[in-house]
Amino acid sequence: MRAPSEASWALRESLLRRLRFANVRSYSRFVQRTKLVLPAMAVCLLLLIAVWPRIAAVIQRVPFQLPRLDLTEARQLRMVQPRYAGIDRQNRPFVLTAEAAKQAPRSDDLVTLDGPKGDLTTLSGNWLEVTADAGTYLPTPQLLDLFGDVELYQDRGNEFHTDSAHIDMSNGTASGHDPIDGHGPFGHVLAEGFQMYDRGDILIFTGKTKLDLLPHARAEP
Repeated sequence: MRAPSEASWALRESLLRRLRFANVRSYSRFVQRTKLVLPAMAVCLLLLIAVWPRIAAVIQRVPFQLPRLDLTEARQLRMVQPRYAGIDRQNRPFVLTAEAAKQAPRSDDLVTLDGPKGDLTTLSGNWLEVTADAGTYLPTPQLLDLFGDVELYQDRGNEFHTDSAHIDMSNGTASGHDPIDGHGPFGHVLAEGFQMYDRGDILIFTGKTKLDLLPHARAEP
């Protein structure tokens, strides 16, 4: 019974010696690596401190700018194909559309329009259409200003062309101070300006005006 006990004790001592040797060997490797790494890190830090002024000078010469956010553009709301519908003081409907609309900067009410188009109904039941390249609109007073290739069409076959026009949608009036050119079944007219009332039922030409009237066709017997 003594032999197995001595054999197991000897095996245990052998395993303990191997574990101690392995631990000592691992610790020795760690110490050796630390002795190499720490001096190397110290040398790198010293070199970085020595050359840092040159690196800082190079960084300052390199142009580097962060993208700037234009807050004015962020505040502007853009709408595609907007549509404004309303009625004037005499309960006559009108519709204003555009290719695009954008709130004007520094204004809570003014809206700029691309390709505006207005449709109005007259007191006599006829319709009137105005178009332009650009415009501005104040929704509360219902004021529309048109600019660039302003065209006015009446369902009676009349059309007029000018460069700008101011339209009061609420009162159904309009005016312009740029030369106007118009033609239709009545003939041809050139004038220095115009004034419109009752949504086109009454049209007055202002300034120097030239009017060429067409004779009415005679009815055949």
